[in-house]
Amino acid sequence: MDPTKELAVFLAEKNFDEIPQQVIEQSKLLIIDSLGCGLGGFTVASEEADWIIKIVKELGGNDEATVFCDGFKSSAANAALANATIAHTIDFDDTHMGSLTHLGASLVPTVFAMGERAHACGSEAAAAFILGFEAAARIGRSVMPTHYKYWHPTGTSGIFASAVAAGKILNFDAKKMELVIGHAADQTGGLRYGVDKGDFSKSLHPGFAAMKGIILALLVEKGASGPMGILEYPTGFCRAYCQDEPNFDSIVSDLGSDYLVMEDGIKAYPTILCSHSAIQAAQEIIGKENIKPADIKEIDIRQNDLAKGQGCNYSPETVLAARLSTPFCVAMAVSEGRVSLSQFTDKKLNDAKIKEIMNKIKIEGDPELNKKYPDTIAAFVEIKTKDDTLFKQSVIYPKGNPNNKMDKNEVKEKFQNLGRYSLAESKVSSLFEKLIELEKIDDVTEIIPLLIK
Repeated sequence: MDPTKELAVFLAEKNFDEIPQQVIEQSKLLIIDSLGCGLGGFTVASEEADWIIKIVKELGGNDEATVFCDGFKSSAANAALANATIAHTIDFDDTHMGSLTHLGASLVPTVFAMGERAHACGSEAAAAFILGFEAAARIGRSVMPTHYKYWHPTGTSGIFASAVAAGKILNFDAKKMELVIGHAADQTGGLRYGVDKGDFSKSLHPGFAAMKGIILALLVEKGASGPMGILEYPTGFCRAYCQDEPNFDSIVSDLGSDYLVMEDGIKAYPTILCSHSAIQAAQEIIGKENIKPADIKEIDIRQNDLAKGQGCNYSPETVLAARLSTPFCVAMAVSEGRVSLSQFTDKKLNDAKIKEIMNKIKIEGDPELNKKYPDTIAAFVEIKTKDDTLFKQSVIYPKGNPNNKMDKNEVKEKFQNLGRYSLAESKVSSLFEKLIELEKIDDVTEIIPLLIK
C-alpha cells in the first residue's frame, strides 16, 4: 500500500467540477463560519490578536495578502499566520470528529492568502479548501485516537490542510503534491499542553500550520526535493505520531466518494467540543424543570473517556482555559441560563456562583459512550436537587454535530453575531452574500475589502 502517493494523485487530479454540489455547499458554510470566528476573535481576543499582528508587521514582507480587519498587507505566509491564529483564539471554530481537528482555522486563511496572491477565482478557492480539508482529515484520523494523548491535532494535521490547499492554488501535479505532504509531515507539531492549560500556544498552532504550509508549497514550487511516501514510511509521520498501529486504510478508503468535509461540525457554543452535549443537556433540564441554581445538590456528567480527560479543568486560570473547561461551561449554563461569547471574561473566572456550581459537578467515563465516538461526543447528565429529586437528560448529537446540523440560516446568524464585533453591519451582510456564492466569484480579491474594518 502506498497511501501517500494514492492520496497525492487524488488531490492533484481532482477538479472543482467533479466535486458533488452538496460538498460545495457544506464547504461554503464552513468557510463562512471560519471567517466569522476570525472577525469575532479580532475584537473579543484583541490582546492576542495584537500580539500576532505586531509580529507580522515587524516581519514585513511582500504586499501579497491581507491581515483581516486590520488591513495590513504582508506576504501570504505572514498574513495567514496572523489570520489563522486569530481565528482560533475564541475556540468557536469547526471540528472534525474523526481527526479531532479544527481545520478551518488554518485552512481558510491559507486559501484566502494564496488566493489573493494568485488572483484565484472562487471555484479554485473552494476546491483548495475542500481538498486541503480532505487531506488533513484523512491523515489526521489515521493516527487517532492515541495521537491525542500528547498532540493537538489542529496543529499536527492543520499543516497538511494548508500545504495541500496552497499546492492546489499553485496547480501542483501528483509528484509535487506528494512532496509537499512529505515536507508538511516533517515540519508539523503542536503539543496538547496548550489545550490542557488554555494558553496562547494553542491559538498559535493553526497559525504556524498555515504559515508553514504556504512556505513549504512555495519551496516545492521552486523545485525543492524532499520526502516521498512519508505517511507509511517506518520512521514517517503515522508511526511517529500514533501510539499504536496507524490505520493506513483510512487515509485512502472511499477517496472521491466520501468527502470528510461532510463530517465537519459547526459549533453552537464558543467552548471545547466535549462540553457541548453536557451544556445542552443541562440547559434542557433547567429549562424544562425550572430548577434554580440554589436548589441544586449535585450534577453528574457521564461522557466517553476521551472527553472526560479532555475538558476536566476545575481551576481555569485564563478565559481560554474557561472555554476549555467542561465544569466551568456547564456551571455557567446552569447559573446564567446560556453560554455565549460575551459571558467569558476575566472577571467571570472568579464568579462565586459559577464556582459554587462547579464544585457540585462530577464527570465520569462511560464505556457505552465510548462506542459513540468518533461520530459524536455524547453526554448523560443527571441533576439532583436538594430534596433528592433526580432529573436526567441525554444528548447524543448536540447542535452543530453533522447528525444535528446548523442550517444555512443558523450559520448566517452566528456569522452575523461574530462579524458585528469587528465590522459594520452592512459589510457583514455583503460579505455573507459574497461568500455564499463563492464559486461564482472571478477573483477572490473582490472579497478582501469586505474583510477590512
